[in-house]
Amino acid sequence: MKLNIRGKFMLAISLLMVVVFVAAAVLFIQEKKMEMADDIYHNTLAFAKLTAETVAEDYDLYLAQSGFVYFNREIKSLFEENDDISAVRLVSYEGEMLYDSDLDVGKKYEGEAWYVEGEVLEQVKSENLSLKVFDGDVVYLKTDESGGVLYVNRNEREILPLEAGTLIDYLVIPANEKYSVIYVLDYHNLDERIAVMMRRIIYLAVFGVLLGMILAFFLSSKITKPVAKLVDGARRIAVGDFKTRVEIETQDEIGYLGEAFNGMAKDLEASVEAKLYKERVTRELELAAQIQDQIIPSKDEIPQVEGLEIASELISAAEIGGDMYDFLQVDKDKLFMYLGDVTGHGVPAGIVSSISSALFYGYCGFEDLKKIMVNVNRVLKAKTMPNMFMTLCLMEWDILAKKLNYISAGHEQLIHYSSRSGDVTLTPAGGVALGMTPDISKLVKVEGIDLEVGDYLIIYSDGIPEAWRNEKETYGMERFQALVKQAGAVAKNAEELKQAILDDVQKFVAGYEQKDDITLIVLKRV
Repeated sequence: MKLNIRGKFMLAISLLMVVVFVAAAVLFIQEKKMEMADDIYHNTLAFAKLTAETVAEDYDLYLAQSGFVYFNREIKSLFEENDDISAVRLVSYEGEMLYDSDLDVGKKYEGEAWYVEGEVLEQVKSENLSLKVFDGDVVYLKTDESGGVLYVNRNEREILPLEAGTLIDYLVIPANEKYSVIYVLDYHNLDERIAVMMRRIIYLAVFGVLLGMILAFFLSSKITKPVAKLVDGARRIAVGDFKTRVEIETQDEIGYLGEAFNGMAKDLEASVEAKLYKERVTRELELAAQIQDQIIPSKDEIPQVEGLEIASELISAAEIGGDMYDFLQVDKDKLFMYLGDVTGHGVPAGIVSSISSALFYGYCGFEDLKKIMVNVNRVLKAKTMPNMFMTLCLMEWDILAKKLNYISAGHEQLIHYSSRSGDVTLTPAGGVALGMTPDISKLVKVEGIDLEVGDYLIIYSDGIPEAWRNEKETYGMERFQALVKQAGAVAKNAEELKQAILDDVQKFVAGYEQKDDITLIVLKRV
């Protein structure tokens, strides 16, 4: 039976999820088991070293004086502090078992005295700590002259350290010159935690397989559903002969899709009408770009006003950009400036920016920042598409008063470099983008900036802080501000600071694709 794309996706992803989860589960559980076993061993060893002397002292103080209840109470508190110990035994150096928590439960064992023998007796008499692993090997832990721990046998010959995850049966800790304490380890916590992990992994694996099937179903639907429409669309667009076919080996939906697009590509390549249309569109885009270039003031068109140096530049991400700026001197005492950023770029954004430029040119006669902004927004809201917006900063330089006021319509915060302190600050954010709501009179307000001689003010579009170096890293405001602080201290004029900013951005992106327009105005108070 031949599987379609949906069936292949579901089968492949399901099998992949099963293989991945099984392999991950085996490796993870094995690793965690070794890790937890090592933790139990090291924690119990440290605990035993700390408590062995106390157990011996409690024996002399209580149990040797027939105070079983008090001694038993102390042992119980010992178990409460470490639940990885299943039994505690106190043995004299002669081998006599003085106390066994397994036997001496409700009262002291009163039968015949019994003694440990053989290997255990050797461990009890040894001055070194020792342990026995579950496979039967006995290992002694000897402290060398530098304070390190050596693993030795009963003849004190050095052996290899324990392998990671080795399970320990018991530890023998010399308590004093009379007794040794045996701690029997219990790995029930390890087994319970492994069982819990197993259950969780099984649940996760089931969930992963189900999720993989759902994902496969969703992805395959995204491929198969548009196939018929794409084939039909290709047939309608093409004007050539559909009898010519490329060789398609697969018999599923992808085969039909490839066949349709191969035919369309050949027909379009041979179609004179398509070539003419492409040339016409290219020419129209070139003309539109030329028109937009004429709207944006060149360096020679930047006005020269008293008390202020101005430098500006726009680097478009496409033939037609969505950024704009201009300088409008309504009289000899007042200069209006603005920098705007329309959502996106390309022809729609270019049209909106051109309309906006004309509106600001027409409304600047009001000579009131807020009134100009409110009227431009009213026209844009009424005459542009609902999904087209523009952030903008409109500024006014009073030549006589040497004062700068501005109003922001949801635009980027301005960067102010103070020549006195050498610090950079951001102006307050505020306002709402033009074209979003019919009336913005209550949403925007005029702000003032106190520019001292030597200060710089940087107005920019988001193409600078959002310039990409790769798929994950952008230029960012922190780097932007640091560059302004560094370059502002040495720049001789607004043009030098502008170029330093653009050079640093280009150095940062290192040839990576420019995804948005970059627009910059630098003002210097002189």
